[in-house]
Amino acid sequence: MRRASTIAVAAGLVLAACSGDDTTDDTTADVPDPAPAESVAPDDDPDADPDDDPDAGDADPDVTAPPADGTAPPANDDEVVALPGLLDPSDDPIPNDELVVTGQLDNGIRYYVRENDNPGAKADLRLAVRAGSADEFGPSTGLAHFAEHMLFNGTEQFPENELIDVLRSFGASFGPDVNAYTSYDETVYSLVVPNDEQTVELGLTVLDEWLTATTFDPAQVESERGVVLDEWRIRTQTSNGRLFEQAADLFLDGTPYDGRMPIGTADSISNMDADELVEFYDAWYRPDNVAVVVVGDIDTDEIEADLERIFGDAEPRSAELRERADRTFDTFDEADVRLHLDPDQRTVDVEVTLPLPAFESEGDASLRADLIDEMIFSILVQRLDRDVAEGTAPFDDVSPGTNSIVTGLDAPALYAFTDADRAADTLTSLLDEYQRTAEFGFTQDELDTARDNVAAFFRTRFDGRDSTQDVVYADQYVEHFLRGTPYPSIDDEFAIVSDVLDGITTDALAARFDARWANAAPQVIISAPESVADALPTESEVLEIVAATGSRPVDQRDTLRDLPDEPMAQPEPVEPLSIQSLIDGGYSFFDPIELIYPNGVRVRLNPNQIVTGQIYMQASSPGGSSLLTDDDVVDALYAADIVTTSGVAEFNQAELSQILTGTDVEVGAFVSPYTENFLGSSATADAETMFQLLHLYMTAPRVDQVAVNQLIASEGPVVADPGIDPGAAENDALVDTRYDDELRYTVLPSEEQFATLDIDGVERVWNERYGDAGDWTFVFSGDFDVDELIELSSSYLGTLPGTRATEQPIDVSPAAPTTILRTDVVAGTGDTASVSMLFTSEVDSLGPSLTAHADVVSSLVSARLTDVVREQLGDTYSPYIVTYPTTDPEPVVETYVNISGSPDRIGQIAELVVAELDDLAANGPTDGEFTNAFAQIEERYNFVDNGQFLDALINDSLDPGGQPVTDYLEHFFALDGVTAASAQAYIAEHMPTTAFVQVTVTPRG
Repeated sequence: MRRASTIAVAAGLVLAACSGDDTTDDTTADVPDPAPAESVAPDDDPDADPDDDPDAGDADPDVTAPPADGTAPPANDDEVVALPGLLDPSDDPIPNDELVVTGQLDNGIRYYVRENDNPGAKADLRLAVRAGSADEFGPSTGLAHFAEHMLFNGTEQFPENELIDVLRSFGASFGPDVNAYTSYDETVYSLVVPNDEQTVELGLTVLDEWLTATTFDPAQVESERGVVLDEWRIRTQTSNGRLFEQAADLFLDGTPYDGRMPIGTADSISNMDADELVEFYDAWYRPDNVAVVVVGDIDTDEIEADLERIFGDAEPRSAELRERADRTFDTFDEADVRLHLDPDQRTVDVEVTLPLPAFESEGDASLRADLIDEMIFSILVQRLDRDVAEGTAPFDDVSPGTNSIVTGLDAPALYAFTDADRAADTLTSLLDEYQRTAEFGFTQDELDTARDNVAAFFRTRFDGRDSTQDVVYADQYVEHFLRGTPYPSIDDEFAIVSDVLDGITTDALAARFDARWANAAPQVIISAPESVADALPTESEVLEIVAATGSRPVDQRDTLRDLPDEPMAQPEPVEPLSIQSLIDGGYSFFDPIELIYPNGVRVRLNPNQIVTGQIYMQASSPGGSSLLTDDDVVDALYAADIVTTSGVAEFNQAELSQILTGTDVEVGAFVSPYTENFLGSSATADAETMFQLLHLYMTAPRVDQVAVNQLIASEGPVVADPGIDPGAAENDALVDTRYDDELRYTVLPSEEQFATLDIDGVERVWNERYGDAGDWTFVFSGDFDVDELIELSSSYLGTLPGTRATEQPIDVSPAAPTTILRTDVVAGTGDTASVSMLFTSEVDSLGPSLTAHADVVSSLVSARLTDVVREQLGDTYSPYIVTYPTTDPEPVVETYVNISGSPDRIGQIAELVVAELDDLAANGPTDGEFTNAFAQIEERYNFVDNGQFLDALINDSLDPGGQPVTDYLEHFFALDGVTAASAQAYIAEHMPTTAFVQVTVTPRG
């Protein structure tokens, strides 16, 4: 059901890892005075679906001791293969981190406290409750999640809006599913607060109020129904939401989770009653069923005393803690299938899952099983990726997947993308790869590759241990309370994982896979557009294909051709013409230098240790698609995606992936109307590989027909029918209306335009925009030795072909609208709608004051819309607004608003948004609104991250007169110049309700 597109090894042990495609970075550092800065605290994932063991929380907090659990040796062909299929049956305890202070109050509340100075000046507070949707009793569903919402609607000490004001005073966003999540098995609340004693105490008091004194006012319950209903629409009334329901039906049938999706049903939400919420709350929100976690720049002794003082008198409101239902899974002994036909499905997806009951050992045996499983499925995907790259596969792409919806379910999968005519062949191919593995096992080369990739993941985590953020530690301690998952120190974790990996052999891989293959009947989900239903295999035909697995002959795979250890040799370096500092004085985290090479390339280096062991990269050149002929614009829209998935030089994408084994490197690209760009990151140890990829993408790019086919298969359906993707349809209508159908801005070209996409056009565009490095600037920010990066820059960037010519983009942007331009879009199937607005105002110049005003106004208007549209009208789940200064290509301020709601009231919501903007422009914010918005931005400005540095240095290189790097530094200080009156003036000038673009999306049918 879900694609697993990045490495997720030993997920129970490692809860937070490096981001996949996002090369900017949520990791932040506190900035010592006088340099201010910013960061956004990471939020809990509202879509998380972890499970828990009802008895796990009774584990010793100092050592997680697994039960003695032996395993059988691998079976021969005549034996039943016993689970878990581990050759090494040892299950040594994993010691928990000694730096964590743990304990239990007399009333049963467990606590975990740790001092940590990353990002610094913060404290991450959690309240974890062992109760989720599977713990609901009675006919209503969605009680756990609705109760979560109600905790933000008032407590005895903080009634209604008072609680909202308290939370906003922390300088952070607030709200259910922002500061909390509800899953099948738990509900977890989170507050990130400044670390001063008074604010930390206030935050802990809020957690205590949530545990003991939520009011559940009937009027508030009634008004919240509309908010939760809109969330229900967002989560369920989409193709992905309906697919999840299919997966839940397949894998959770007959368990306590059956029919208990956390969001609940529309009928239950519409009739939710305060009394049943109180009954659920009193049953589960008890001192003996919760834990409090505090991580941050705090004194652990003081926090322990605070916990005793604030939480010590909490008492249960029910006689005894209810017994939780048994949540263990049986094996899946019979193959099953779901055909999910959906009018909004883009592609035909075939997924084959091999589910098992989760292996419950808490020591290194479960870690060993997790690592082996990760290695097995990465090997299977690499094999099938080679078939795709060579053009021999009956599908366009393949990835690892998972249906491990709850922790008690271990359900990895192979997930392939194909078309209706090849669906049966795709299913056969996936099943036969499983069978081939059962017959021939794994090679030593495959083992080495998979082990190196997993080791690289943990090496990156180990190298970054000194900058581990509060949120990572807090997540781990919550997991220990809920599931007994160990939380070793990162040093211990790295040593244990390294030892386990060293002991894994090809026989160990085969034994684990054989146990899964023998005990897990394949579970098949085929999801496809309704329009191709007649071309798909029927359920009975799918089961026949499954049953025939093993009778179809499979051959052992051929040995791979020898590949080099790295994609290219290091060129002889070219000395830079100059090396100079970019700012006077510099700051602890921001003191960049610039190198200029004879070919015209500029390299900007900003060393810091905000994230130890990581380097972040951004590169840009002026020009973009504005300099292309109209005939090449469609190729430009997709060129970057195609080139960066085609491999490089003589290596196809599968071979390049093989060469990059054991490295932690990401390099992506995109072309905008006015620039061509790279984005990337790497582990510090793998910096040279990132430079090699940059060099090769610019000197030896590759365009494979396979990559073109993948792009066409992925994007073609929504180009042909934008109505299948409401988000894409909305964005396309918004930019087409704003830019008068200028193709360089479009999200979705016409079918006729899309049909012109071809290899020759992609090659031509790429070579034109990326073939001359003469006006490129490459920026690197992160943990590196400057001399080493100068050497790499001189070898790989200084040697790029470049004419030193600086191109000037052509202005293709129409003037900002002077009237209201409304567009109605019909897209999606389901009871949900949305309205988006785009305001554009031209300005003479950008500057620090404009940036600071935009940040405060974004917070201010967001709060107003949340209060009025969500909290008062009670009809929308997620108001969103952001306003920002930018260039397009001339200086402008853009403001984007998006709000969802029911189709029959979306027009009223749009009118309300306009009315509130008019009110703010005419009357300004209230004192409380401005104070809270200012506090939020003031708190953000205390932190910096590498993404900000990259943007500031790139903007300075592209527009040194309009966006000098000094503006980035000065905008923090410009915050003091923002007042309620100046914020009001900003809204009046830049959000005129007489001139904007509005797109309303309502469902089909």
